[in-house]
Amino acid sequence: MTVPQGEGADRDNRCGILYGPGMSNETTEIRDQLSDQWQKVAIDLIRKGLPAETVFETLLTVGLAGQVELHGKHFMAGKLVAIAEQLSEQVRREKEALQEASTATKN
Repeated sequence: MTVPQGEGADRDNRCGILYGPGMSNETTEIRDQLSDQWQKVAIDLIRKGLPAETVFETLLTVGLAGQVELHGKHFMAGKLVAIAEQLSEQVRREKEALQEASTATKN
């Protein structure tokens, strides 16, 4: 995965997301709390009938807008490219694993 220039890489082992340098325990706790709250809000909205796609796209858009405000469009564009590369690599590995499993079960 390509990390935007000037960034280190701390990995959230639960979901494989790469975060910036210096993630303190306090920041990790805040991230976990926000994640829990966002999930609760998302579930509530979906139960009320809003399409899941709309709910999660809106959460993403709001979060991204905040990041752009803090770091600028250029920096965030680089970060989004890095995330896309990571997701592409994960898809490639999953596809290879499925092909290997399929081949193994045929033998």
